[in-house]
Amino acid sequence: MVVVTGVLKEEIVGVFRELLPLLENGELIKRNFSRGIIGGNEVVTIYGFIGKVESAMITQAIIDKFNPKYIIHCGSAGAIDPNLKIGDIVCGTTYYEHDFQGGNIMPIEASNVLLEKIADVYKYVAFGPMVSGDLIVSDKKMKEMLYDKYKALAVDMDSAAISKVCKENGVEFCSLKVIVDTSEEQAHTEYEQNFRKFSSLPSTIVSELLDKHIL
Repeated sequence: MVVVTGVLKEEIVGVFRELLPLLENGELIKRNFSRGIIGGNEVVTIYGFIGKVESAMITQAIIDKFNPKYIIHCGSAGAIDPNLKIGDIVCGTTYYEHDFQGGNIMPIEASNVLLEKIADVYKYVAFGPMVSGDLIVSDKKMKEMLYDKYKALAVDMDSAAISKVCKENGVEFCSLKVIVDTSEEQAHTEYEQNFRKFSSLPSTIVSELLDKHIL
């Protein structure tokens, strides 16, 4: 089984609309999920969480209920790499909690299988580190610090937490995101302008992956 997650409904719609047949609609910790088939894969979509705590909570609940082999997290992110532009697609190869102050921060690796499949179905993906924290980065100096420290492509509020729970449970994971802001002072305005235009792109790529490959 493959589970596709997103913070908001728009971020999983590319997969949700391809669930044919649709086998089940349900609720898990007050979040809506749908289960169906894409290609030769049994797929669950679920959304409705923000920040590291909620992300970790729902990820563990997903694993306990569905015992998936793969979790793919889709959605939007802010650019850290200065070469990235609005609308670019990024895929995390390693994940860090940039706001964790408890000692050495060890990266968590993404699934090589998922990275290979994503590269096969979509040629314009930037692969590299992603960082997560419980704050929206909207400051150029902080953006530059995160790039200098981690060489990160992008920042979000969830991927690193999901990756940690997946690692502890032996579930393969990757996060596929679209850049909707530049993580500088105008980030909130950019997000409002770009989210609806671009947010479904990662899940549309994942639906193509699921249709082409059996995971």
